[in-house]
Amino acid sequence: MGIDKHKRKFLDPSYLYGSMKNIPCFLLGNAPSLTDNNLNLLDNYFTVGINRILSIYDPTLLIWQDLALWQSEKNKILKSKCIKYARTGSESQGCFFGFLLKDREPRIAPDLKTLYGRGSSGSIAYQLVFALGCSPIILVGMDCTYGKDGKTDFYGKNDMHRPHTLPACNKGLEFIKNNAHDRILINCSGNRVFEKRYSLEEAIKMLPENSAGNREKFQKQLLGDNYKSIMEIMF
Repeated sequence: MGIDKHKRKFLDPSYLYGSMKNIPCFLLGNAPSLTDNNLNLLDNYFTVGINRILSIYDPTLLIWQDLALWQSEKNKILKSKCIKYARTGSESQGCFFGFLLKDREPRIAPDLKTLYGRGSSGSIAYQLVFALGCSPIILVGMDCTYGKDGKTDFYGKNDMHRPHTLPACNKGLEFIKNNAHDRILINCSGNRVFEKRYSLEEAIKMLPENSAGNREKFQKQLLGDNYKSIMEIMF
């Protein structure tokens, strides 16, 4: 299903740039440690979820890059309340925000039409929240390690994991750590890249008092004057 050119102009992601300046963002990965957290604590905060997060939590915004994910999770994605942002070619609906993916190495993106780097959804999602202007950025479920029970992800074993998956993931975390610039990073994940790990409760206590809100508030700020038009297209 496609949409006409008049409506498609509302799905230009470049105008989202800087729309969430200084708004805290919880960036939700898919690692085994994700289920160690009470994600209901995040209901009143701006959240960006990656890939199959919809199995246990509906974030404010969802980002994915693989067509295989769309093919397996299409029904969940369409039923969810989140804003959708996907790599061009990784969905067939044609009514979501989209981005091109270029080059092998990640870098801070100058806009939201194009993101950079291969092998790490975490570094791609970080480029998104950085471009939105978010700070602090809280990393949740971004371990880049497997669970003791052999799980690759919070939902079990991902058959798409390959020998290069974890090294690429850790390389993505190094990119995030080295590209904080003026942003505050808070790590709530069981990875080996960040020295300090905070609990979700500790991270929330570190946020400014006016950080909380609700889904509608954050989506209206994200989408601005085009909120109503985009909601009609996307939902």
